[in-house]
Amino acid sequence: MFKRKFYVPEGDRTLKALAELGARVYVYCPDCRTKQQFIEKAEDEYFHYCDGKSLLEREPENIMALNQDKTVNFVGYIGHLAFRTSAKMVGDKTLLKVDYRKYLAGDKNFIYTP
Repeated sequence: MFKRKFYVPEGDRTLKALAELGARVYVYCPDCRTKQQFIEKAEDEYFHYCDGKSLLEREPENIMALNQDKTVNFVGYIGHLAFRTSAKMVGDKTLLKVDYRKYLAGDKNFIYTP
């Protein structure tokens, strides 16, 4: 279901492509290197925090949310619970859990599974 509905072409492995999939996108960065790659890519693509601050101004967490308006936000306690469980929805949107290390590597199955 996720593969077909949330397909991103190999040549378009951008954060913008993820944000435009029509889901609530949570990006998982399992280590410091991947977090740094996420921040660099977000800056390159002109993403920023919801308050307008640069992503370079704050320490990222392992799970960050992407929004269609090119903003990024931290995920609260409930969001962390949703991410770590089998939750499939956040509000009225499908929850897309992206393993960013796999996404960067070009893995066709970049969906995070707990």
